[in-house]
Amino acid sequence: MLFAQPGNIQQNSGSPEIKTKGETRLEDSLHQNLALATNPYDLVKWQGELAEYYIGIDNKRSEDFGKKMLETAESSRDRKLIILAMLKRAGNFYDNGNTQEFVRKGTEFSQNALDMARNSNLEELMAWCYIYLSRGARANGEIEKGLGYSNHAMSLSISIKSDSLKVSAYNSLGSSYLYKKEKLLAYRNYLAALDLAEQTNKYELVKNCYLRMIDFNRSLENWDRAKDYQFRLDSMARKNNRYYDVLIGYNSMGALYAGAKQYDFARMYYDKAIALSDTLEFRIYKLNSYLSIVNLYLMSNQYKEALAYFEEKKELRDFLNTAGMGYLLDQGYGSLYTYVGKYDSAAYYFKKAEPYFETYGTKPYKFFFYTTYSDYFKKTGDFKQAIHYWEKAEAIGKQINSFDMIIMAAANLDSLNTMTGDYQKAYLYKTLHDKYRDSVDNLTKEKDLLMAEVDSEKQRAEKMQAARMEETRRRHNLQYMGITAAIASIFILLVMAGAFRVSAQTIKIIGFFAFIFLFEFIILLADNQIHHLTHGEPWMVLAIKIVLIAMLLPLHHWLEEKAVHYLTSKSILRLNRNRLFGRGDKIPASVPVENFKDTN
Repeated sequence: MLFAQPGNIQQNSGSPEIKTKGETRLEDSLHQNLALATNPYDLVKWQGELAEYYIGIDNKRSEDFGKKMLETAESSRDRKLIILAMLKRAGNFYDNGNTQEFVRKGTEFSQNALDMARNSNLEELMAWCYIYLSRGARANGEIEKGLGYSNHAMSLSISIKSDSLKVSAYNSLGSSYLYKKEKLLAYRNYLAALDLAEQTNKYELVKNCYLRMIDFNRSLENWDRAKDYQFRLDSMARKNNRYYDVLIGYNSMGALYAGAKQYDFARMYYDKAIALSDTLEFRIYKLNSYLSIVNLYLMSNQYKEALAYFEEKKELRDFLNTAGMGYLLDQGYGSLYTYVGKYDSAAYYFKKAEPYFETYGTKPYKFFFYTTYSDYFKKTGDFKQAIHYWEKAEAIGKQINSFDMIIMAAANLDSLNTMTGDYQKAYLYKTLHDKYRDSVDNLTKEKDLLMAEVDSEKQRAEKMQAARMEETRRRHNLQYMGITAAIASIFILLVMAGAFRVSAQTIKIIGFFAFIFLFEFIILLADNQIHHLTHGEPWMVLAIKIVLIAMLLPLHHWLEEKAVHYLTSKSILRLNRNRLFGRGDKIPASVPVENFKDTN
């Protein structure tokens, strides 16, 4: 990315339970739900959603609703509700954490929530607090601390019966391993989370797992597999009428195609996102697409087109200024004017942006600013200042242990020191660059092995799934065979009852159960096929079953009546008695001859 881009504008706004369309409608729905709330839990829920909605749009209103949410929870004196409110507020800041201050606030709320959960001995909420703390630590570049928090959450989740918690704990652990570059462990935890989420069939859990899988495959530059998961997520969102998620998915798909250098497809999806934003009347979200298109132009070296497009989108500039992110706007102008050779304008905007990045920027944002500002100095021939900012960028890379950042800084410092004639320093940076490049080459080889292991792991999981399905199929077949044998035995017993001196009432009872079992078994066999044909649509299942039962019920009664009547008739008793004594034998004197007269 060549233009500093804030976290997706309004990516996390709105409750997943709300299926309204449109920016105004969503805002109105949130306010309406808050007005209808009658208990502290509902009040906290909708106050939190409104705080999330307004963050980045109107930070003052977001802060007001956040305070109201915390006040409502505090006044309830319900420890669980207070902790949930603090975690919700932490999530607000993390989701929009384009400044160090937001990350700090999110971490502070998470820690306060953990202290209260620990004092109240609420283990499930303690686990959730650790998940939030891990997220804050990773955002700060504190990888080991983040991994420790994730492990605490996983340990607690094992003894707690909550699928949502277990899925989130697995995902947290996977993300911590991914930040630590232990990608196979990351994959295994993501896969465990996905398996559990798919068993629950809960939309939000499955969606979050797909997002993790997309990020994981993006980290491997396995663009095709990442796109597979994104398409799956898009399909699931459409089936569940989650068009807001479809909108987010278009931008995500555009980023994947851009990463794969398929710029035409990337632009197509960004344009789709813009069109859908208009259709849903959620126009603020398309600002993300505008920024992505600017970056797309820069990635393809179309600098004039990037500047022209950026100048055209006045609403984007207005939003960044209103949302307190004008320093990102200034950095963007500085970069764009540098690329088109307007250095005086570039210098003005970089100088204006620098104090804000130094004060508010997260470490990745600072790195990005230092590198773009250094490019400006390099193009204007001020190599000492270019070196100064690349050294600051290198320090950031070392702080967060990013090989990519360190290699980029070392390569530029090598060439810049050569230009200034400081060959000793240039040699040191060349050595550093080669050292880290060798490490990256080894990581590349490991990445190839990792992808092979991931494929192997996936195949193993698929085999295990196939084995489970085969075991289920075998178990069901055995049960079907057992049921068939049982029904056959009942009918044999019914026929035998007709062959001996058994009361008509007994035959009727056996006949009743025999035909009940037979016809229920027929319905059982039809049930699987009905669900397969209708894809589980309730109204279709009901309609087919009504028709099926309307056909089988009269047949059931008719067959039962005929069979029982036949077996209880005197004719069959006479014939059975003849079989008992033999047709050529004399009838014993003790048996009345009248019992064997043909009365038909």
